[in-house]
Amino acid sequence: MSAFKLGFLTHVHGPGKDLPTVLRDLLTVFEAAQDLGFDGGWVAQHHFRTDFGRLPSPLVFFGAVAARAPKLRLGTAVTVLPLEDPIRLAEDAAVLDAFTGGALELGLGTGGANTDAFARFGHNPAHRHRLHDDNLGTLRLALGGSVLQPPAPTLGDRLWQATSDVTRAATIGREGDGLLLGTAVHDPRKVQRPLAEAYAAAAVRPRFGIVRAVFPAKDRQAAQDDLAPALGVHRRNFAELTGLSTEEHLVRINVHHGTPEDVTESLSADPALLDFLNPDSWFLPVVQHELSDVDADIERLRVIATEIAPALGWRP
Repeated sequence: MSAFKLGFLTHVHGPGKDLPTVLRDLLTVFEAAQDLGFDGGWVAQHHFRTDFGRLPSPLVFFGAVAARAPKLRLGTAVTVLPLEDPIRLAEDAAVLDAFTGGALELGLGTGGANTDAFARFGHNPAHRHRLHDDNLGTLRLALGGSVLQPPAPTLGDRLWQATSDVTRAATIGREGDGLLLGTAVHDPRKVQRPLAEAYAAAAVRPRFGIVRAVFPAKDRQAAQDDLAPALGVHRRNFAELTGLSTEEHLVRINVHHGTPEDVTESLSADPALLDFLNPDSWFLPVVQHELSDVDADIERLRVIATEIAPALGWRP
């Protein structure tokens, strides 16, 4: 049995490109991931963006993915639950789950990266945690009830939540949901490991989805040279990263880069990764940066699937 499931996460970049082209290119990446043996592909939801995060409707996009890559499991990391009608979300998720034979992994969050969008939906971002919890209760009832068409009786067992709060992490464990760890600016040792430990202590069946930026290359300098222009785009979205050097920036956002051996060693030493992965958990590398192209993204997936992930215990 594989030590964990291998997926990948995309934030759907592509500044300067029209969105249909970005999405068609991304379908090619998903299809390549299936051919390489990946277990699944995950996407982040963002609203009203033209640069970092361009996909507001992940479940619609997954309908197209399922036609091109039917062997992949499909996950959201995350759907911004405070901005969703929970009953409509349950209906859309149930249709996709029926269409894909139960392939959906539905990750949910409060929308910390989408606070600018709340006013357009008529909500105050200060209330996002209450909105999330209220909608989550309604979503659970809808998924577990007899009214939903098509029925999705097992989808409630495939819910995931993201949080940066230790108390909420323990609550997620008690509720039986998976825990997503993926915020790039959260320190793995000081922030993510306490979250993972609190969740694991409370969960009957702990399962993690752990996101890491992974950029294998000829060597560390080649990876940094490739990433440096994209970091300029990235800094526009995170004011706390302004003024950092390339090396400092990559350390701050937990980017594992260099030769495959460098990356394997770096991931093995990550304090909030291998200690928490199990056969029900997902390792979710991010291989796309803001300015990368399809061929480069697919090559990084290939190196991960053939060299890095097997060295960490994954088997296709």
